Amino acid sequence: MVEGGQASLVGLAPINFELYKDSHPTTYISTKLCHVGDNLDRYLMGRQFMVIFIAFCINMAGAPVGGAELWGLPKWVIDIFLVTGFAMILLTCMIGQLATQVNASHCMLDYINTYF
Repeated sequence: MVEGGQASLVGLAPINFELYKDSHPTTYISTKLCHVGDNLDRYLMGRQFMVIFIAFCINMAGAPVGGAELWGLPKWVIDIFLVTGFAMILLTCMIGQLATQVNASHCMLDYINTYF
């Protein structure tokens, strides 16, 4: 939701609110609040800290137990992908961030037209 919401809010900034007031009421409320003054800039700055926190928590939650072996893989493969956290970075970017950004960039109104 973090990445997709950001893509939708930034993409809808130049669009007139009244065009989707009746068809997407939740989007109308969100964008009307967000696009007043410097609220969008504040949201984007706060979002950066939230993304760092989420990525840190995901990396800590998905980190392997020290000395764990996986499917008989060589130690150098485990060191590169698991110990360094590279596998969790790829997983987070590909599944958690990229998919939501792509969906939100194509369906901006529908993506944030929810209370979730």
